[in-house]
Amino acid sequence: MKLNESDKNGVIWRRMPSGMDCYFMPMLNYGEKMAAIVVKAGSNFLAWESASGKKPTRIPEGTAHFIEHRLFRQKWGDAFAAFSKQGASANAFTDSEKTVYYFSCQENFFENLRLLLSFVQNPCFLEDETEQEKNIINSEITMYDDDPDWLVYYQLLQAMYKNHPIRIPIAGDAKSIQKIDHNVLQQAYDCMYTPDRFSLVCAGDIPVRKLIEAAGMVKKRKAGVQPLFDREPDSVSENYVERKLGITRPIFQIGFKMAPVEEYPLRQRLIMSIVMDILAGESSAFYQEAYSKKYLDEPLGNAYFSGQGYAFCAFSGIGERGMEVSELLKHYVEVLQKEGIKEEDFRRIRKKQIGRFIRRSQSVSGMVLGQIEWAMEDTSAGEAFRLIKSMKKREVEGLLRKGLNAEKMVLSVIR
Repeated sequence: MKLNESDKNGVIWRRMPSGMDCYFMPMLNYGEKMAAIVVKAGSNFLAWESASGKKPTRIPEGTAHFIEHRLFRQKWGDAFAAFSKQGASANAFTDSEKTVYYFSCQENFFENLRLLLSFVQNPCFLEDETEQEKNIINSEITMYDDDPDWLVYYQLLQAMYKNHPIRIPIAGDAKSIQKIDHNVLQQAYDCMYTPDRFSLVCAGDIPVRKLIEAAGMVKKRKAGVQPLFDREPDSVSENYVERKLGITRPIFQIGFKMAPVEEYPLRQRLIMSIVMDILAGESSAFYQEAYSKKYLDEPLGNAYFSGQGYAFCAFSGIGERGMEVSELLKHYVEVLQKEGIKEEDFRRIRKKQIGRFIRRSQSVSGMVLGQIEWAMEDTSAGEAFRLIKSMKKREVEGLLRKGLNAEKMVLSVIR
């Protein structure tokens, strides 16, 4: 797309000579300005092709998260402190598919942007500081080990997946962290942090030409090697898993393991958001019956996840009746698969999704956080919006019938 072109949602896209994709969302008269660098490599990326044709490069579990911690530490000092000194609030996160570094500010946007682009390209992995960081990350791992919501989620994934690294916690564990040193961090950084895996996302009252100029400071490097994944069976390992933690009220998650998405993953993600709302949302027949039978006090939370080699959806709830809820949910999956979806239900939920998108677009942070996800599929916010509006009932019914299989349903409970 040319610099002076934009899609209908006001997103300007440019692929830089370095290979980095840039998504700029001019939002005039907004005080907040925000920028993020998306690195398309997360905790799942544990094995890589060898550039020399030798054995694949393998890295310990938790390495991507470890890099995120250490990258803010530069030769000249702490990037966090530098952002704060320039009036910006900065942070980062790692998930299974990506690592994201971002900041928001009212003033000094370009000073902060240059800082962001600089430290992401210039790692400083010192031996002594890497060893010190292990204590901090081990404390973080210990904290998550006592978090019921975290445990019920990974218990679900470990019942679903036998080989795929989606089953492994993002930060790794105490044993895997000990295998990481400054040389491992540099080796993993060289695999993951290549400009062809970068996306820059910016929103606010910012001059676009100046953004393009600043983005040019990302230097071209050799394209990254491809990640490798072990073959994953279609079946789940277990259909029911439970752990006693001594919490006041049990929590549970119900998941359906789905076939990995080969084409148009964003379209499937958007269709699944409609599928899950129609199946188990507040207005669904499932929830009305679950509420009347006192299985649930509130609707189930829901989420869909997909990436290289995996896809699944999950429904989360609270209460003693997790087994009854899962059986009732399975029943309504079968009903909808057999009878189809009512036209009025489909139109209402699609309108709800459109409204949710429009509300998100009213804030700078909402637009940036949304575009971070869409950038993973090389898609702009405007294209995502058009996809939502173009959804057809037959697509929703098709995915419901093809994607949700009772034999691949897992119930995870923490008591």
